[in-house]
Amino acid sequence: MDCNNFFVSCERLFRPELIKKPVFVLSSNDGCVVARSQEVKDLGIPMGVPYFEVKDLCEKHKITVFSSNFTLYRDISSRVMSALKDEFESIDIYSIDEAFFEISNPDPDEVMRMRERIMKKTGIPVSFGIAASKTLAKIANAEAKRSKGVSILTNERAIEIGDQISCGSVWGIGRQTSSKLTAFKIHTVKDLREAGLNFMRQNFGVLGERLYFELSGIPASSSELDGSIPHSIASTRSFGEIVHDKETLKSALAHHIILIGEKLRIQEIAASTLTIICAPSRHGDYALRKGSVHRSLVLPTNDTQLLLKEAYEMLDSLYSSEIPYKKAGVIASGIVPESCISSSLFEPTSREKSKALYAVIDGLNNKFGKGTVSPALVHGGEGWREAKKNKSPEYTTSWTHIPNVKAI
Repeated sequence: MDCNNFFVSCERLFRPELIKKPVFVLSSNDGCVVARSQEVKDLGIPMGVPYFEVKDLCEKHKITVFSSNFTLYRDISSRVMSALKDEFESIDIYSIDEAFFEISNPDPDEVMRMRERIMKKTGIPVSFGIAASKTLAKIANAEAKRSKGVSILTNERAIEIGDQISCGSVWGIGRQTSSKLTAFKIHTVKDLREAGLNFMRQNFGVLGERLYFELSGIPASSSELDGSIPHSIASTRSFGEIVHDKETLKSALAHHIILIGEKLRIQEIAASTLTIICAPSRHGDYALRKGSVHRSLVLPTNDTQLLLKEAYEMLDSLYSSEIPYKKAGVIASGIVPESCISSSLFEPTSREKSKALYAVIDGLNNKFGKGTVSPALVHGGEGWREAKKNKSPEYTTSWTHIPNVKAI
């Protein structure tokens, strides 16, 4: 399942007058186009183009422009995934707008009804691609978007259309692999299958073997459908302006730590390794300066305060007042289930007390909006926040942003 033009669809959910009108969404700091409505695609505006290059087109074609609103997108995504879980016993969430699911003997009419129920619950248009492997399901999904929203691709039909699908468009084939395939005169999925398993294994290793099996309708990609935990959780953002001040960097790191701590607790998992990123621009005089540091924790944790303490100590070894910082972030890795953490005499705080405290804090934030209760230091500086001139309200997560409707 893939949400159609997801960021645009989220914005249109609360601005229905924009349906069938050209709309696009910008990246962090309003830099590049990262989501386009079909109307914008039809105008020939490419993905990733810098905003300043298409400003004139926006005025000419009356394109509505939004800054990215990830708080809104994440919340709508959770609603879509929840609706998907209502339809299928096991799902594998692949990204903010995409998930795999398992289904036996799919009936096209029933699948269409499932899709319609999800759209009715969430207001977000979705497409279903169904096939014997994940890679073929991705191909089927692309076909679904061009038709009625559902496509069931049999192995026999996948073979028939193999010469119509370029290798560069296949999920899992990046630019380097695509170039290497081209060097071997392998241009389409049909060419790849005809090259044979031994050829793909010898020249492309495990990746080539997986691609051959997947495109032949034999599942070979890794699956999270069995409830596996993520390898890592990351939160990073570029700054709206250059930052030199250490306290402002602490504020930015606190923002990311809070997000990661909440995600860890929701999934009942903990991190055993923490990485912080405070980096300058890739194009300045300090581009080669070390921009990250990581640390193994004494015990895995999802306690925001403990993670903050570790992050601030790590920042001391990384920070230099000379460097013009342009980006900060946090990566939590070495993820383990919360139930697998052993007790230790060296625990810095009572785990039971921590769990009780965050049950209250997370509950208040869920009820009254994110950030209702948060460490004071996260409010220590605003210079790190992104420049978002066209950001929409956080309709679903902030009481102050809920639309007012007057009945006469």
